[in-house]
Amino acid sequence: MWCSVGGHDVYPLILPQTLRALARNLPLHPVKGVRQALGIANYTFAFRPLTLTEAMVGRQNHLFDNRPLQRFLRRSLPIENLEDARLPLSILASEVRSGKAVALSCGPAVPALLASTAIPALFPNVTIGEQVLMDGGVAERTTLDLAVEQGADEVYLLSPGFCCDLPVPPSTAITMALHAYNLLSEQRIAASIRCVEHRTRLRLVPPLYPAQVLPIDFGQTRDLIERATETTREWIAHNVPVPDSARHAADHAAASPVRSEPAG
Repeated sequence: MWCSVGGHDVYPLILPQTLRALARNLPLHPVKGVRQALGIANYTFAFRPLTLTEAMVGRQNHLFDNRPLQRFLRRSLPIENLEDARLPLSILASEVRSGKAVALSCGPAVPALLASTAIPALFPNVTIGEQVLMDGGVAERTTLDLAVEQGADEVYLLSPGFCCDLPVPPSTAITMALHAYNLLSEQRIAASIRCVEHRTRLRLVPPLYPAQVLPIDFGQTRDLIERATETTREWIAHNVPVPDSARHAADHAAASPVRSEPAG
């Protein structure tokens, strides 16, 4: 599914992909080509002037519409309801008004995923029943905390990791916000690991390191999937219970210290 997503489907400000999106729809579908080229029809950060204007004047609490992502998920997901999954599945979201963690384990899958990925201020809240939900990354507990609280005696934790050793800082507001959010999420899961590692048998699947790719960059999706698959297979083959890979920014900083020159 993710290999079919291009960078322009996520962030519509890449000139070569803008031109390609326009060209591949001409001459038969000019309107569709313009919509794709301008990012109006992209999956994630769909550019809609009205939504942005309403956010700027305080009439909306989000910058981007989630309907294109909703359509993409409906086309791509192999299940309709969470209880249709082969294994018991829970999706973590956060209640907007209280900040409490909400584990969604039944009902339609698409609204649950939209709620779990509704990054505050970027995407709209999602209402399920009487609960107003946003991204689970800001809840007072993590997925690891919930698993241990529900009695899991052995946990395999697959964390997305975070981008590190970037050659230059993120250059746009959205990429900077997502980079910081990604770092915050990884630091929170690292804190959860330290809290629960004595309460359960914890298996930490190693994240990719180094990963010089921002969360918004889908141009290297296939390469990242292949690298992660190879790394995980090697980890399983050697039956390493806790890999040596760094788990949070402090570990990476210790491994690659930043040197500063003395002033003057």
